[in-house]
Amino acid sequence: MPNETLATQSLEIVTLWEDTICLRVYQKSLLPTDLLRAKKRLAKLSARGGAHHLADQPFFFYRVCVIIARQNGSATMGELSSALGVPLSTATRLVNQLAAGGYVKRATDPADRRIVRVALTAEGNSLYRAIHDFAQQRVQTALRRFTPRERTTLLALLHKALPALSEIVPPRALKSHDATS
Repeated sequence: MPNETLATQSLEIVTLWEDTICLRVYQKSLLPTDLLRAKKRLAKLSARGGAHHLADQPFFFYRVCVIIARQNGSATMGELSSALGVPLSTATRLVNQLAAGGYVKRATDPADRRIVRVALTAEGNSLYRAIHDFAQQRVQTALRRFTPRERTTLLALLHKALPALSEIVPPRALKSHDATS
């Protein structure tokens, strides 16, 4: 019986996840004009990008921004590659596209000139902040339907679920992917 409950609950979560993905259709109508322009610009960059396009990577730009922000404003290509779960050559091509669009810049590490760090430009940081603020506003709107206690419970469950989800893909999967690319 407990396995049936687990199977039923996991199916319900997958269904909710699918519903969330389907909401993407409506995101275009919800996005402010400046974010729609940036999205179109990123799509144009990806059209010139070769085998791996920015458009093929959901939320790619935002993911790169979060990684850079969590690395105190700049990240090495190795850090980006690892955090994105892509081979170094793919991360390099994708960063090249973002650099061509003026969203990121490369600079040598002051402590070790052999290391190249990637940071957001003023334009990239402005877009990142706009996306972040937009997302925060949307989440706040959704959370208004919850009581303070329900929000606390939701946060506790999300903090518990995220590490469990990250354990699904073992680190060696990335290494085997790198070897075949």
